[in-house]
Amino acid sequence: MSQLVNAQTAKVHITFTLEDGTVVPASPDGQPVELVVGEPCGFKAVDDALPTMAVGEERTLQLTAEEAFGLPDPNLRFEIERAQVQAEGDIQPGMAMQMDNGDGQVMTAIIHEVTETTVRVDANHPLAGEALACKIEVVSAV
Repeated sequence: MSQLVNAQTAKVHITFTLEDGTVVPASPDGQPVELVVGEPCGFKAVDDALPTMAVGEERTLQLTAEEAFGLPDPNLRFEIERAQVQAEGDIQPGMAMQMDNGDGQVMTAIIHEVTETTVRVDANHPLAGEALACKIEVVSAV
């Protein structure tokens, strides 16, 4: 097994497991994601672990909610006028919708309640507030 070094591109499988045992794969379509060792990936624990790992190694990190996807932000739960929601067909709770955050960036919000005049949405990450285990498997490196 070869040790990873800074600036090296590593292909890794990442899987999250919630405290209730629910497994959430983070690698799209089962394909490994590419991370550059030493560059931030969004999870400090992963950033810290990668330089100490080798190709072929697996490691499971325990992340608090703050370390994972953060705590839910109450400011990201809000109501919008139903007339502002552009959707094909019925608007139902549980549906995801894309919206502009006001800074020109697109964010995804989950619809929680629909009335005749309003739609209540939550734009927090679906895993916000969840402590989880993060399994990393280093598949290859170049």
